[in-house]
Amino acid sequence: MATKVLVTAIGQQIIADVKQVENKETKEVIGYWLTNPRVVGYKVAEDEQVTVNFGSYCLVSNDTEFSVRADHVVSILEPRPEVLERYELVVNPPEPGETEVTDLEDTTPFNTEADATESDTTEDG
Repeated sequence: MATKVLVTAIGQQIIADVKQVENKETKEVIGYWLTNPRVVGYKVAEDEQVTVNFGSYCLVSNDTEFSVRADHVVSILEPRPEVLERYELVVNPPEPGETEVTDLEDTTPFNTEADATESDTTEDG
């Protein structure tokens, strides 16, 4: 599996470990199997810092794996390295006594000025 960002037909952005589901006879992609999905949200602060948030996909279920029909997905993208790193920390937090993470929130800040100049840099959060 590979971690990807899926953009759905209703505009949701979902980051998850993704595997294609194919029809065995026709090899047509019929869906995607998602593991540890998180809905991506954004918050813009007064200083124009953009923070990326990860929320549960379905709050009324404890399922961590499920399928999404292929016709519901309009785009599949590679996450930025800093987003991928934060996602990994969210879904696989360090065990007590391992490397200490002092500010483990489901957020990653982005510098919009840098984004406007087509740079992929972010500030550490």
